[in-house]
Amino acid sequence: MAWGPDANTEDELERLAAVRAYFEEQFPGSTIRDSYDVGRLAQVFRIEIDGTGGTGGLRDVVIATEFLDEHPPGEMLEALSGLQVADRLRSAKGREVLVTTWGVEEKEEDV
Repeated sequence: MAWGPDANTEDELERLAAVRAYFEEQFPGSTIRDSYDVGRLAQVFRIEIDGTGGTGGLRDVVIATEFLDEHPPGEMLEALSGLQVADRLRSAKGREVLVTTWGVEEKEEDV
Protein backbone atom coordinates (compact mmCIF):
# COMPACT_ATOMS: atom_id res chain seq x y z
CA MET A 1 0.00 0.00 0.00
CA ALA A 2 1.12 3.53 -0.69
CA TRP A 3 -1.53 5.65 0.98
CA GLY A 4 -1.05 9.36 0.70
CA PRO A 5 -2.22 12.43 -1.14
CA ASP A 6 -2.02 10.54 -4.42
CA ALA A 7 -3.77 7.17 -4.19
CA ASN A 8 -1.60 5.42 -6.70
CA THR A 9 -2.70 1.82 -6.63
CA GLU A 10 -5.85 0.38 -8.15
CA ASP A 11 -6.59 -1.38 -4.86
CA GLU A 12 -6.51 1.89 -2.91
CA LEU A 13 -8.81 3.56 -5.41
CA GLU A 14 -11.26 0.65 -5.16
CA ARG A 15 -11.27 0.81 -1.37
CA LEU A 16 -11.91 4.56 -1.39
CA ALA A 17 -14.66 4.10 -3.99
CA ALA A 18 -16.30 1.49 -1.73
CA VAL A 19 -16.29 3.92 1.22
CA ARG A 20 -17.69 6.68 -0.98
CA ALA A 21 -20.45 4.34 -2.22
CA TYR A 22 -21.41 3.57 1.38
CA PHE A 23 -21.75 7.27 2.23
CA GLU A 24 -23.62 7.99 -1.02
CA GLU A 25 -26.09 5.25 -0.11
CA GLN A 26 -26.49 6.47 3.46
CA PHE A 27 -26.64 10.19 2.62
CA PRO A 28 -28.31 10.42 -0.81
CA GLY A 29 -27.99 13.77 -2.55
CA SER A 30 -25.07 14.85 -0.37
CA THR A 31 -21.78 16.22 -1.62
CA ILE A 32 -18.92 13.98 -0.55
CA ARG A 33 -15.29 15.05 -0.68
CA ASP A 34 -12.27 13.24 0.62
CA SER A 35 -8.60 13.94 1.15
CA TYR A 36 -5.66 12.28 2.79
CA ASP A 37 -4.43 13.60 6.15
CA VAL A 38 -0.73 12.77 6.40
CA GLY A 39 -0.53 13.69 10.09
CA ARG A 40 -3.23 11.23 11.08
CA LEU A 41 -2.49 8.57 8.45
CA ALA A 42 -6.15 8.66 7.50
CA GLN A 43 -8.57 9.48 4.73
CA VAL A 44 -10.96 12.26 5.74
CA PHE A 45 -14.43 12.24 4.19
CA ARG A 46 -16.44 15.47 4.43
CA ILE A 47 -20.14 14.98 3.80
CA GLU A 48 -22.21 18.06 3.06
CA ILE A 49 -25.80 17.15 3.72
CA ASP A 50 -28.39 19.27 1.98
CA GLY A 51 -31.26 18.70 4.36
CA THR A 52 -34.50 20.39 5.11
CA GLY A 53 -35.85 21.09 8.54
CA GLY A 54 -32.40 21.67 10.02
CA THR A 55 -31.02 18.26 9.12
CA GLY A 56 -28.34 19.62 6.79
CA GLY A 57 -24.76 20.51 7.57
CA LEU A 58 -21.26 19.16 7.41
CA ARG A 59 -20.19 15.81 8.77
CA ASP A 60 -16.55 14.69 8.93
CA VAL A 61 -15.47 11.10 9.23
CA VAL A 62 -11.81 10.13 9.53
CA ILE A 63 -11.02 6.61 8.38
CA ALA A 64 -7.64 5.28 9.42
CA THR A 65 -5.57 3.70 6.67
CA GLU A 66 -5.19 0.62 8.87
CA PHE A 67 -8.98 0.17 8.64
CA LEU A 68 -8.88 0.64 4.86
CA ASP A 69 -6.02 -1.86 4.58
CA GLU A 70 -7.89 -4.43 6.65
CA HIS A 71 -11.10 -4.46 4.58
CA PRO A 72 -11.11 -5.32 0.86
CA PRO A 73 -13.51 -3.31 -1.33
CA GLY A 74 -16.04 -6.17 -1.41
CA GLU A 75 -16.22 -6.21 2.40
CA MET A 76 -16.13 -2.44 3.02
CA LEU A 77 -19.91 -1.92 2.96
CA GLU A 78 -20.44 -4.71 5.46
CA ALA A 79 -17.64 -3.44 7.70
CA LEU A 80 -18.91 0.15 7.75
CA SER A 81 -22.52 -0.98 8.19
CA GLY A 82 -21.56 -3.35 11.00
CA LEU A 83 -19.90 -0.50 12.86
CA GLN A 84 -22.96 1.70 12.21
CA VAL A 85 -20.73 4.49 10.96
CA ALA A 86 -23.56 6.42 9.28
CA ASP A 87 -25.69 6.30 12.44
CA ARG A 88 -22.77 7.51 14.54
CA LEU A 89 -22.15 10.28 12.03
CA ARG A 90 -25.78 11.38 12.16
CA SER A 91 -25.77 11.53 15.96
CA ALA A 92 -22.34 13.18 16.27
CA LYS A 93 -23.87 16.68 16.13
CA GLY A 94 -21.00 18.19 14.20
CA ARG A 95 -18.26 16.30 16.01
CA GLU A 96 -15.75 14.39 13.95
CA VAL A 97 -16.16 10.62 13.81
CA LEU A 98 -13.05 8.42 13.78
CA VAL A 99 -13.08 4.89 12.31
CA THR A 100 -10.21 2.56 13.18
CA THR A 101 -9.71 -1.18 13.39
CA TRP A 102 -10.69 -0.79 17.07
CA GLY A 103 -14.10 0.67 16.26
CA VAL A 104 -15.83 4.02 15.95
CA GLU A 105 -15.54 6.99 18.26
CA GLU A 106 -16.57 10.61 18.27
CA LYS A 107 -13.89 13.20 18.77
CA GLU A 108 -14.45 15.13 21.95
CA GLU A 109 -15.12 18.82 21.45
CA ASP A 110 -12.24 21.12 22.33
CA VAL A 111 -12.91 23.12 25.48
